[in-house]
Amino acid sequence: MGSFIRRGVAIGLLFAQSICAIDLDVENRDSVVKAAGVMAKDMVSYYHGAEPGRIPGLLDYPLYWWEAGAMFGALIEYWHYTGDTQYNAITTQAMSFQIGEDKDYAPRNQSASLGNDDQAFWAIAAMAAAEYNFPPSTQPGVPSWLALVQAVFNEQVGRWNTQWCNGGLQWQVIPQNRGYPLKNTISNGCLFQIAARLARYTNDPMYAAWAVKIWDWLYRIGLINDAFQVYDNSEAIQNNCSRLDHNQWTYNAGVMLLGAATMYNYTNGDPIWENRTRGLLDSLPPLFFPNGVMREGCEDAPNVCNDDQKSFKAYLSRWMAITTKMAPFTYNTVYGLLKSSSKAAAAQCNGGSTHTKCGIKWTQNGTWDGTDGVGQQMCALEVTLGLLIKETPPPLTNSTGGTSISNPTAGKNSTLGKLAPTSLITTGDRVGAWFLTVVIVIFAAWSTWFLWSEAWEYRDPTPRLREKSRMAASVVDLSAGGKGKSVAPESMMASGALPTITEDAKARLPRWLGGNRVT
Repeated sequence: MGSFIRRGVAIGLLFAQSICAIDLDVENRDSVVKAAGVMAKDMVSYYHGAEPGRIPGLLDYPLYWWEAGAMFGALIEYWHYTGDTQYNAITTQAMSFQIGEDKDYAPRNQSASLGNDDQAFWAIAAMAAAEYNFPPSTQPGVPSWLALVQAVFNEQVGRWNTQWCNGGLQWQVIPQNRGYPLKNTISNGCLFQIAARLARYTNDPMYAAWAVKIWDWLYRIGLINDAFQVYDNSEAIQNNCSRLDHNQWTYNAGVMLLGAATMYNYTNGDPIWENRTRGLLDSLPPLFFPNGVMREGCEDAPNVCNDDQKSFKAYLSRWMAITTKMAPFTYNTVYGLLKSSSKAAAAQCNGGSTHTKCGIKWTQNGTWDGTDGVGQQMCALEVTLGLLIKETPPPLTNSTGGTSISNPTAGKNSTLGKLAPTSLITTGDRVGAWFLTVVIVIFAAWSTWFLWSEAWEYRDPTPRLREKSRMAASVVDLSAGGKGKSVAPESMMASGALPTITEDAKARLPRWLGGNRVT
C-alpha cells in the first residue's frame, strides 16, 4: 500500500511539473518571446541591487561580481531580441554604477578578487550595448558604452606579460591575488573577442592586430590545438606554460568562436578566419552536445558544477547565435543545436516556487534537477533567445548606424598588472628565509647575553677590600696544607694587608683576593 502511495505521489509531481513547465514552440516567435520573458523574470528575481539600501550591480553572496556583469549582458541581449524594455532601467543603473573610480569596470572594492576575465565580462556587456544602440546612461560622468570597452582594452593590453610564456594575460590583475600565476583562456579569449569586435565596430586595424596576436599566442602555447579544441589554462610562473590544464568548458570554446567569426566578418571572409571559425564550430557537438542537447562537462557527476560553471552554457549559447550574423555559413549548424537544446531546456524549467525555475541539466527528459539560480536561468534564457537570431538585426558598427562615441585613449592604462615580482616565492626562498631567521635569533640572543654578562668587562686589578671584606670573612689557608681549614684573618695578616700566599695558590684565587684568576 505504501509503495502504491509513493508511486502515486511521484506521478502526481511529474504531472504537476509537466503542467507548469514553460511551454515553448521553437517555430513560433510569439511562443519563444513569451518563454524568454518568463525566464528573464525568474532570473531578475534573484537580483536585489535596485532595491533601496542595496548596491546597484551586485548579486547576493555567493555569486561573484563578474556574473552580475554577465547577467546584465544577458538583459541587453533580451532587450535586443525581444524589444521588451522593462529591465533597461536597472541594467543602465548597474552598468553605470559599477564603472569604478577610473571608469574602466575595475572598481577598487572588487580588487581583492579582480580577474581580467571579470573586468572583461562587464566590457563585453558594454560592447553589446554599443553594437545594439542600447540607450546611453544619463548619469553625469559616465562615458559612452564604447569608451568603457576601449578603457578595458587599453588597460588589458597594458598588462600583456612577456616575462613568462612570451605573452598573455595573467588570470588575476593583482599579483598578490590567488590565481595570478595562471594564464587562462577565458581572460585571453575575452580580450581576443573584445579586440575583434572593436576592430569591426571602429574599423581600426590596431584592434585587429591585437586579435591576431592573441590568437597566435593561444595557439603557440597549446591552449588551442590543431583540432580546435580549447583548453582552460596554463601555469606561467613556475612552468612557463609548459604544461596545460586540459579541461574544456563551453564558454572557452564560445568566446573563441565569436572572436574568430567577427574577424572573418572584419576581414571580408579571409579563408584563415573561415577555417578557424569552421574548426571551432565543428569541435562543439562531440564535446558539448551529446544527442544534440548542450551539456557542461561538470554535469556528468551530481552536484559538481559550482556557481560559476552553472552559467557557462549561457555564454556559448549567446556567442553561437551572434556568430551566425558574423559568419552566415554557420547558421544551419548553430540553429539546429540551439533548437534542440532550447526545447530540452524549457521542458525542465518547472521547478521552484514559481514552477518555472530552470535547472542546469537539460538531458533528463524534462525532469528538473532541483537546482536554481541566476546561472541556470541565464543559460535557459540565452539558448532560447538564440531561436530569434534569424530575424534579429546584426550588431552595428560606426558606419552602419552605431552611435556610441569612441575614445581610443580611455582608461588609465593601469600599472596594476605590472607589479608582478621577478618571481614568486619558491621552496628555496622559504628555506633561505628560515635560515636567515634562525641566524637573526641566535645573534639577538648572543647580543643580549653579551650586554648583561660581566665576563667581557675590564676589571681593576687593585682589590677593593671595603667592597669585598664581607666576602673575605674567612680565608682558606692553602699554605697550611689543609684544604678547607679556616684561619682567622687577623692571625695571618697585619691590618690593611693581604695574606702571604704561594704562586700556585695565586693561580687559583680570584684577583680580588690577591690571586691571578679572573672571574
